[in-house]
Amino acid sequence: MKISVIDIGSNTIKLVNYDITRDNSFAAYQQESSKVRLGESLVHSQNLSEHSMLKAIDVLLLYRDIIKLESVRDVICIGTSALREAKNGEYFLEQVHKKTGFKVKILSGVEEAYCSYLGAFMSTCFPDALYFDLGGGSLELVYTENFKIKRADSLPLGALRLSEMYARKDGSFSKKDVESMIERIEEILPNKKTYGIGIDTMLVGSGGTLRAIARYNQLSIGYPFEKIHGYRLTFNSIESIAKKLSPMKPSEISDLHAMDSTRAETVAAGTSVISTLMNQYNFSEITVSAFGLREGILASYLHNPDAFENRTNIQDLELQIKQLVTSRCRNENPYFGLENIMNYMISNGFLKEREAQILSYALDTLTKLSPTDRISNQFYLIMDEVYPHLSHREQLVLALSIAYSKKTRVAESLFYKHSSLLKTQNLKSIQKIGILLKLGSLVMKTKSQIRVRESERNRVVIDIISNQKSFPKLLLQSIIQKVGDIFNLEIQNNLVNNQNKPKVSGDTMLTIDSKL
Repeated sequence: MKISVIDIGSNTIKLVNYDITRDNSFAAYQQESSKVRLGESLVHSQNLSEHSMLKAIDVLLLYRDIIKLESVRDVICIGTSALREAKNGEYFLEQVHKKTGFKVKILSGVEEAYCSYLGAFMSTCFPDALYFDLGGGSLELVYTENFKIKRADSLPLGALRLSEMYARKDGSFSKKDVESMIERIEEILPNKKTYGIGIDTMLVGSGGTLRAIARYNQLSIGYPFEKIHGYRLTFNSIESIAKKLSPMKPSEISDLHAMDSTRAETVAAGTSVISTLMNQYNFSEITVSAFGLREGILASYLHNPDAFENRTNIQDLELQIKQLVTSRCRNENPYFGLENIMNYMISNGFLKEREAQILSYALDTLTKLSPTDRISNQFYLIMDEVYPHLSHREQLVLALSIAYSKKTRVAESLFYKHSSLLKTQNLKSIQKIGILLKLGSLVMKTKSQIRVRESERNRVVIDIISNQKSFPKLLLQSIIQKVGDIFNLEIQNNLVNNQNKPKVSGDTMLTIDSKL
């Protein structure tokens, strides 16, 4: 099933086509963006200009053709701050419906904030965070504690709005312009105490401006992956970019490699908003989300299409988001038959909690990989995926661990190629996770069970229970030996029938002695 989301914003109009699976998960497979600047006239007038409305309708007619070609089942068309504020917004919507057939749902500021938060949360899953979405006309902020929304705001601090208010005629900003703009941003932003931001609060951002400066920063430092989602930008980096862009003309900004031309006229003001926000709330780092309003809208629609179309109060949306968040943040961490040994490794300090979580993701990933793909191809496919609970470095450890479980030499080559993103201790983690993946793969393929139990004289016994008549004993012995080497364990390998269960042909038991 295919669904299209059309987002009519103050600066751009976007079309995203999504492929929907049976469990209502989704992935974008086509994206279109057109700079229309519907909201540019609202700074000096309360109406949308005739020129921008005609241009918007032309874009929507083009999108209609794309949607028909793709045989899309449902179309969700939303409007944000420009259509909320314009006196002639209703007239524009009537013209859109008359000429294109699209029915546009205008979101309130709080609805926009909530849906932006939902889209970003589902791909990051931070329990305590300040989420923001910076658009052309407004800035949406949502503060959460322990997965619960505590406050939501929609503020008139959009990048296009501020550009129209403070930029010179050539689109650049003088030092005085920047100072006046920052003073305005500081006045409108709620103070830190209003949100109750704590030491563990994360800052998560979405929106075209943030993605543009993230791409620019990655190129500037030679970042080895073209991966925006989950990327972390420091305050110093953003402040430096803001100072560089503000005196530049849009034509000069669009010439910068990796800068989206649709953002050239607004990115300087947008970067100042982000920099000021970080400074006011004392954030040293921001996590970039490649997902936001459109994904939140789609998730809400799929959860209950009728409620989405007919929603009359914000409480219904709050309840829906609570249900979706609860479902999304449930982290079962399946170990695919390694639960017993994992609990032992964690409780006795052989494995850190975070390493165990990465192992869980890696085991799940292993079940989905094509066995015919080359290891290097698998590595880059994994790095392209979204793992909500993992940073880029942790995702890199996951990908390298899977490579290590398959071929050590390839993993080592990939490790040194991307060593700039890794820490020294990550190599040991990769070895630990990699060998447990190898053991886990054997357990899954042979449909075995593992049981860990304490024995006399400080001995730890691991039982491998299998019903297979021709169990790969030599392979198991080789893996267990490597487990011993990596975890610094002395291993005694005994292959005997398990006396604690009814005798089953092919049952094997391994005894492992902890090195004291």
